[in-house]
Amino acid sequence: MGKFGWAYIGCGSIANTTAKQICKSENNRIVAVWNRGYEKAEAFAKKYDGKAYRTVEEAINAPEVEGVYIALTADLHGQYIRKCIENHKPVLCEKPFTVNAAEAEELFALAEKEGVYLAEAMWTWHNDIANKVRQFVSEGKIGKVTDVDCVYALPIAKEGSRLLDPKRLGGALLDIGVYGLRYCLELFGEPERIECKGRVERGVDLGETVDLYYDGFTAHCQFGIDKMKGESFTITGTEGKISVPYFHTAWKASMKGTSNEKVKDSFQGLYEKEFTNTAAEIREGLKKSRVITPDNTLACMRMMDECRRQMGLVYPCEMEEEPEVKVSRCISHLGFNCKDLEKSVAFYRDILGCTEKFTMTYGDMVDDLKKKAAEKGEKLPFYVKPMEKMSNVKWSVYMSWSEKTFIELFYIPRARRSRVPNPADDLNYTHYSLEVSDLQAFRRQVLRRGGAPYIDRDIEMGLDNTWVMWMHDPDGNPFEIMEYTPASFQVIGR
Repeated sequence: MGKFGWAYIGCGSIANTTAKQICKSENNRIVAVWNRGYEKAEAFAKKYDGKAYRTVEEAINAPEVEGVYIALTADLHGQYIRKCIENHKPVLCEKPFTVNAAEAEELFALAEKEGVYLAEAMWTWHNDIANKVRQFVSEGKIGKVTDVDCVYALPIAKEGSRLLDPKRLGGALLDIGVYGLRYCLELFGEPERIECKGRVERGVDLGETVDLYYDGFTAHCQFGIDKMKGESFTITGTEGKISVPYFHTAWKASMKGTSNEKVKDSFQGLYEKEFTNTAAEIREGLKKSRVITPDNTLACMRMMDECRRQMGLVYPCEMEEEPEVKVSRCISHLGFNCKDLEKSVAFYRDILGCTEKFTMTYGDMVDDLKKKAAEKGEKLPFYVKPMEKMSNVKWSVYMSWSEKTFIELFYIPRARRSRVPNPADDLNYTHYSLEVSDLQAFRRQVLRRGGAPYIDRDIEMGLDNTWVMWMHDPDGNPFEIMEYTPASFQVIGR
């Protein structure tokens, strides 16, 4: 029948990695390419002998396309899986499969209704070594399992990358933790209970420890994207031990138990096995994968959902629009010295949802100075003339977050900054603290508005029975949002 024809949706790093392998194989080829940026799609198609298309519909319905591979960021998986199903095209979608289990369940149900093949690209379990490890466990080669340790933590989170972007489902759990959880799931099934503690900053999890409780043993997992702890999977039993270094690539393992055995496989072509197996299932007419089953994809999504629930990690795309957060009052007025006034105004408008009330310009200041000088019969100050040249330039903007808040932003010229070398000594560099009645709701609004990079610390207990979340503005000025409770007012005597 010849090589299986794939349409690639997305041309990022994982798309390039898989393409390099499958285009060298005897079983697969890329015939169509689509990306949100057409020029990138053109370059990708030229490199791998495919054809670029300007719409995703054209790409997935192009001649000789037998299956579609989705390699976009995970926040987009759902909508493009749905588009493929609507066009009755088989789909292989990268991990994490979707945002959450509910979305995955909905898509598998739609695929079944329409009779369309849909599978997750979980390459580890297309490879021989992982399946050999599963065989060691199922055959009792190390006796009864007593303990499991899984570590996958690497310093791969770079500033500006998708791993630190909550809008693109950044964080450790969905990017690399999914491999550890899936390994446990494939070997031992769904756990009876999960306990997860994570480090969440700026809307993403930098790392977590996850304990999976099974009948008679616990699987201890450590995941992270900011620190180097390595990668390994160790299973201890009553009669031996199985060790799998670099377990998610699944290219070697050793077992010491009722018999000793070491197994190795070539590191080359691991993605090619995944694509070849999937292509064979599609050509066979299957609607569900035998290797990466919908049941296990859904089970792993449920496990990650539970971990995120315990960490309080919600992505912006999961947040429904809420009524405006009720503001109790503004404790103190804000007068930050802005390096870039327009940038600061945009921050308070777009991220905090403030409204611009009125603006003071240098022309306003000049008019005020002239009026006062005329009233007193005095000569104009020497600095009025140069200020007149900047008549339309803003120097102060007044904003509000609600009727009970008052925010003032100052642009401080270079001359003034030179007179106040330490901004902390400037009265206009004041502490800003809003009180809200629902801090969790406020945080969700900030995240939905793209404010994750400005959240320094997530919600924590403050003084006098208050809850506090620390933020900073684009110029690095810190401020806090406090949750109002009747108890906090009572304690501090307000």
